[in-house]
Amino acid sequence: MTDRVLPLAGVYNFRHFGAYPLSGGGQVRDRLYRSGQFSRATDEDVKALDGLNIKVVADLRRPRERELEPSHWGETDAVTVLSSDHAGHAEPPHLAFLRESDLTLDNIRGFMQKTYQRLPFDAGNKAVFKAGFEALAHSDPEDGFVVHCAAGKDRTGIFCAFLLLELGVDADAVREDYLMTNTAVDYDELAPRFAKRIRDNMGRDVGDREIRAFLGVEESYLDTAMDAVGDVPGYLRNELGLSDAVIAQLHERLKTS
Repeated sequence: MTDRVLPLAGVYNFRHFGAYPLSGGGQVRDRLYRSGQFSRATDEDVKALDGLNIKVVADLRRPRERELEPSHWGETDAVTVLSSDHAGHAEPPHLAFLRESDLTLDNIRGFMQKTYQRLPFDAGNKAVFKAGFEALAHSDPEDGFVVHCAAGKDRTGIFCAFLLLELGVDADAVREDYLMTNTAVDYDELAPRFAKRIRDNMGRDVGDREIRAFLGVEESYLDTAMDAVGDVPGYLRNELGLSDAVIAQLHERLKTS
């Protein structure tokens, strides 16, 4: 566990992803946060979050996920929530996989790698990625920014990796930030509970190693996303459609000496 993790009782994987050193000198601005979803935030969690001056929340979850696990951010007038309705009410792909596929370690890893090939090009993700980058390009230094999905590891991990790489954070530090999910979350507690939920709801048994490959992150997952986009600056400009002016302003607002 590192000092980047903010321990919250009802929110998994809440942590800083700013303040990394830049290869050209200086560092990334602080007040950048990444997380899992907030529907189970306790009153004490909300008090802690209220002290972070959060101004923008980029919620990468699909509409069905947001309906099942509503976030308290929508009740805060001072916070702008960025989200997308592109997926409509379609079932999240991971639920169909857990219900219908062979839950072997190889199959789970294969599913995760295919997921990472798809995520950067999903219309809903692209919309929130773009809106999040644009919001950061217009943010003030004291503004807090949160990006999250359900678990704060896959969609969120890709967003954070792309942002940090674009700003000039060393690739090894970006990978370390991505992999920090595996220590920021208590999988000794979560994995058995999640396996029980699959058994109770779907009548399926999943081994501990297999469930951790599904719930956690692995280097090969992020590598798959990077291979899929090829070039992060090109992806931001050509796939997301971010202008050179927005990219320049992003660098100006998020870099400190």
